[in-house]
Amino acid sequence: MHPDLQRYFNHVWPLFWPWLVLNLVRVARWHTRTGRDALMAVDCFGNIRLVFVADAPPPDDLYTYEAPRIPRWERPAVCGAGLAALRGPFGQVRHDPAKSGIVIHNHDMVRTDPVLHVRGPP
Repeated sequence: MHPDLQRYFNHVWPLFWPWLVLNLVRVARWHTRTGRDALMAVDCFGNIRLVFVADAPPPDDLYTYEAPRIPRWERPAVCGAGLAALRGPFGQVRHDPAKSGIVIHNHDMVRTDPVLHVRGPP
């Protein structure tokens, strides 16, 4: 007998040991099927009651990384859609430079003006 199961058999009357074995097998199958742990209460007749059941284990495939089809360095526009939404038909960004602090040239380079981005109080 496994030492961890001995305390159950010491608690149950020997007449009801077959019923205890059947219930322990059922709990073991449930544990392997679901992967959840449980706190069990056993009475002297071999009945098993699950007092507390643990949460289900998280699935192993929560996050799967899919590599982009085109590397970022080949097409910089693939990196984000935020700047592409601001671009006009000729590569100009529609904004007011005095308010935003973004300095735009006629190519795909965006620079921020560090003087206008001063950290304020929280």
